[in-house]
Amino acid sequence: MPKPIDADYGTTWLLPPSLEELVPRDPPSRFIREFVDALDLPALGFAEQRSEEGRPPYANRLLLKVWLYGYWQAIRSPRKLEQACREHLSLLWLTGMKVPDHNTLWRFWQANKKALRALHRQSVHLAMRAGLVSLVLLAVDGTKIEAVASGHSGWTEKYMRKLLQQLDSVLDRTESEIEHNAKEQQGEYRLPESLAERQALRQAVVEGLKELKQSGRGHYHPHEPEAHRMKCVSNNRFAYNAQAVADEKSGIIVACDVTSKENDVGQLPLMLKQARENIQSAPKEDQTQPETTVDSATTAAQPVPKPLTAVADTGYGAAADIAAAQADGFEVVTSLPEGAPKKDKPYHSSNFQYDAVKDVCICPQKQALLFTGHKKRRGQDVRVYRCRCKDCPVVAQCTREPKGRTVEIGQHHAVVVAMRQTLATEQGKARLKRRAAIIEPRFASVKARQGFRRWTVRGVEKVKAQWDLLCLTANLQTLFSRWLTGALSWA
Repeated sequence: MPKPIDADYGTTWLLPPSLEELVPRDPPSRFIREFVDALDLPALGFAEQRSEEGRPPYANRLLLKVWLYGYWQAIRSPRKLEQACREHLSLLWLTGMKVPDHNTLWRFWQANKKALRALHRQSVHLAMRAGLVSLVLLAVDGTKIEAVASGHSGWTEKYMRKLLQQLDSVLDRTESEIEHNAKEQQGEYRLPESLAERQALRQAVVEGLKELKQSGRGHYHPHEPEAHRMKCVSNNRFAYNAQAVADEKSGIIVACDVTSKENDVGQLPLMLKQARENIQSAPKEDQTQPETTVDSATTAAQPVPKPLTAVADTGYGAAADIAAAQADGFEVVTSLPEGAPKKDKPYHSSNFQYDAVKDVCICPQKQALLFTGHKKRRGQDVRVYRCRCKDCPVVAQCTREPKGRTVEIGQHHAVVVAMRQTLATEQGKARLKRRAAIIEPRFASVKARQGFRRWTVRGVEKVKAQWDLLCLTANLQTLFSRWLTGALSWA
C-alpha cells in the first residue's frame, strides 16, 4: 500500500524557486499588474508621495495594485490587506514582497479618492477599444446598499425633540449650580466635563432637527448624517442609493454614482450625461493606453451613435426626467409610474385625451373637462381640468368626488403621451424587456461575486469612491476573461 502524500516540513530548497515560477501564468494578479503599469497615474490625479527624511514612501503604483487586488478578492479592510501582503502568494509576487502597513494603505486611499474614481473611466475606455461596448442600448438602474451606521442608533424627530427638552433642562440646572458654587468658592472653578459633553450633544440634536426640517425626512443619524432611511431588500435601513449604467453587449458599467436620495427621481439625465462623457472622452489613439487585439468584425475606435438609447424602470419614469434626457439628446424607453392604460379601468386618467389647441381634456364619453386653475405638484406646474357633467350616466364609475372628476395635466404631458405610444410598440416592449438582463447581473456581480452587502466607509464622498472601485472591479473581471483568450493585450 503506497504511503499517503503528506507535508514534509523538514525538506528545504538548496536553490529556492523564484516567485515568478510559483505564480501561474493566468491569475488576476498578472492582469492587474499590466493594467496598472499601463496607466499614467500623475495624469489621473494621483498625488505624488515625497519624503525628504527617513524611509522612502511606497510608490503609488504599488499601493494601487494592492487595493485593486484586494477588491478583486473581496478584501477591503486595510488591516486585512496588510495581512494578505504577507500571506497571499499572488500578492507577494504583485508587490515584490513589499508589505505596506494598513496606515499607509488607508492614507493612500484617503488622499486619492478623486483619482480612484477616475480609474473607472479608464476601464470604460479599455472596454471600448476591446470591442466590448456596442453603444446600441444602455440600461440605467440603482440599488440600495446599507450604510456603516446602525439603524438602532438612529434618531427620529420625536426622539430628538424630547432629548432636546431634557438636555435644556439639565443644562439650565447645571449652569445654575456652577454659578452658585463659583460665588461660594474662592479661586478658579473648573467646568465639569459632563457639561461640555451635553452641550456638544445638544448641538448635534439641533443640527439634526435643522437637517430634518430642510429635507422633510423623519430620521437622522448623528454619526452619518448623509445616510438616509431606505428600503434595502425587505428591511428599512440607513443606506445610500448606488446608481449604474451598463452597456448591452458585455454588461460593461459605463457610468456609476451614489446619491443619498431614497428614490431615483432626477437621476436619469445625470447618469446618461455621465455615460456619454465617459464614452466620448475615450482617446482614439493614445500610446500610453493599452492596445487591443480584436477580430476583423471589431474596430478599435467606435463612433458614438446619436442619439444613445437607454432603458430604465418605473423609478426613472418622471416626466421631467424623461424630458430632460430627451432634450440632452438621448432616446429613452422607461416604464411610467402610472403604468400602462388599464382595459379594465376605462376611466383611468391615461384614457383622457388632452387637446392643447382648445385647452380642454376629452373624457372617454367624449365630454370636455374645462380648465379651472393651476397647482404645484412635486415642484412642477400642473393644470387642473374639471368636468361639468352632473348628469353623466357613468359618474359613479368615473369618480367619487362630489364636485366632479378632475384631471391634472403637467407641463411635460406630451412626453408622457409619446412614451405611452412607444411602450405600446413591439420595439418599445422588446427594449424594455432587455433592461433587467443588462443591468441586474452587474449588481449581482458586486453583491454576490464580490460579496459586497454594506459600505465600509462613512460619508457620501467616500462611498462614491468605493462604488467606483467596485464598478471598476466588475469591469476588470469582464476584461480579464478577454485577456485570458489573448484578445486583449498590452504593447
